[in-house]
Amino acid sequence: MKGIIFTELVRFMEKVQSPEFADQVISGAALPNDGAFTSIGNYPSEYALAMVGQASEQSGIEATELCRLFGKYLYDRFNILYPHIMESYNSAEALLTHVGSHIHTEVCVLYPDARPPQVTADVRDGQTVIHYHSHRPMAAIAHGLVQGCMDHYGDQRSLEWECAVDGKSAIFTIKG
Repeated sequence: MKGIIFTELVRFMEKVQSPEFADQVISGAALPNDGAFTSIGNYPSEYALAMVGQASEQSGIEATELCRLFGKYLYDRFNILYPHIMESYNSAEALLTHVGSHIHTEVCVLYPDARPPQVTADVRDGQTVIHYHSHRPMAAIAHGLVQGCMDHYGDQRSLEWECAVDGKSAIFTIKG
């Protein structure tokens, strides 16, 4: 998994809780690299899962909810880090329907060894349906990313999601 996700996860914990909280989470997760992440590095997704598990244990907030909150935070960070990609879209629907065909293609240009999730979207009968599938159990982060995107564009439609038990796939339906 790309290091940018790890560095942003640490930044998220520092911002939402405190730098001390982030240090306690990293220490409690007992990571082989002691939480030394670089944005261009690659790390096992299990490291992120261990950190989220520790953050959940220490904060009392369910891990799925932490991932959703992190996804919302991450969407805002992507707007800052990758404006040349994000500014290409003028609505949530426009962006969300191009994640798989444009945004993840750009991610692979920036990070040739990246393995982003597969995302497809269809717009029919006033609904946008997004199919998410990954080899990692990160669908709750995707949920937050979709919510963050909708919030960014002021999209007031309702969002429903169905997540697979293993957290590796989900279907998001935007109605309204």
